[in-house]
Amino acid sequence: MDILIKEVIVLHPTSDHHQQEVDIHISNGNIKKIGKNLNINADKIITGSRLYCCIGLCDIGVHTGEPGNEHRETISSVTQAALSGGYTALAVFPDTKPVMQTKASIGFIKNHPERHGVDLYPIGALSKDVKGVDIAEYMDMKQAGIIAVSDGMNGIDDTSLMSRALQYASTLALPVIHHPCDHHLSAGGEMHEGVMSTSMGMRGIPSIAELNMVQRDTLLQSYNGGTIIEHAISASESVEAIRTAKKQNQNITATVAYMNLLHTDEDLVDFDSNLKVQPVLRAESDRLALVNGLKDGTIDAIVSNHTPLDEEAKNLEFPYATPGAIGLETCLAAVVDGLSNDLNLSEIITKMTVGPRQLLGLEIPEIKEGVKANIAVFDTNAPWSMAMSDIVSKSKNSPYIDKQFKTKVVFVLPG
Repeated sequence: MDILIKEVIVLHPTSDHHQQEVDIHISNGNIKKIGKNLNINADKIITGSRLYCCIGLCDIGVHTGEPGNEHRETISSVTQAALSGGYTALAVFPDTKPVMQTKASIGFIKNHPERHGVDLYPIGALSKDVKGVDIAEYMDMKQAGIIAVSDGMNGIDDTSLMSRALQYASTLALPVIHHPCDHHLSAGGEMHEGVMSTSMGMRGIPSIAELNMVQRDTLLQSYNGGTIIEHAISASESVEAIRTAKKQNQNITATVAYMNLLHTDEDLVDFDSNLKVQPVLRAESDRLALVNGLKDGTIDAIVSNHTPLDEEAKNLEFPYATPGAIGLETCLAAVVDGLSNDLNLSEIITKMTVGPRQLLGLEIPEIKEGVKANIAVFDTNAPWSMAMSDIVSKSKNSPYIDKQFKTKVVFVLPG
């Protein structure tokens, strides 16, 4: 099949055509020609008002549902949702049922027949059964194909366990992905601790609950070596702690969930349970610090924090709703629209394509002639709104239903 993408601006730092407007001819899945005013008799021609082409987006920390929670998400539905949002690669968390900690469970994800061409990269359990007590078998999981270890969004309170995880993982060149949250300090909290939580009568989660773990992790990394990815940070204090660690040449990196870049605790005034997420939405000062962290390289990647939940878990009064929102289908559009005054488009796309792959040591696709196409094309002037019926994910827990976007993914071709 021949595909011709007309008048599209390439966004890929290592491409010879970076930030240039070109035509791209794809034949049988391979990029055959890149140039101006290509005259090709193609089977499919893609045009738009303001088209951009990047390599397929890559996400870290996706919850697949399957196996164990197929009523929330399946491998088929999550990969279709990924393609809908421009993603061609997903690094998936291990907190499935059974937990991703054996050769069989890892192979089930990695080689699933209903991936729709999307690359799935299993993240193995940091602790057995992701319970935060005993260390898992990293060697066996590495041989089975994991690319990192993590307990998902469960913070590791046990300092000794975290220290051993770093030691063990470093011998296998596996990064440790850790969501920093001190459960003793955050217990019972529903939202960011601040003026809003007080006015709304909600128990808050203080920034120190996150900072305490970030600082501990920097100490452990300095002592043990290894690589830590501080996943989905939310507080300004955490940004500064990671910035300091990086200046000291520590091997610490960070990701940020896109909703923490776009929303604050003030958006919770209407008690929308779909805005109840983990990490919590914090103050405007925290949001600005996260944006600045992206600008100066303190934060390496933007993630969707895709957490599918059934209606029984979300359609409740705010204090009783489970934290989490789906994000694969709206992350790119929301970030490009919402951060256009804060970051240039090339920076945003790099943090969603190259950045995540670099953190995980994955091969980075190219946009050049003669290579297999692994691309996403989006239009920044294609107004649309996401109706409930448009959601590809099996779960519908999104705060963006019926919201207006300007940016839309119009074509995706996984490699």
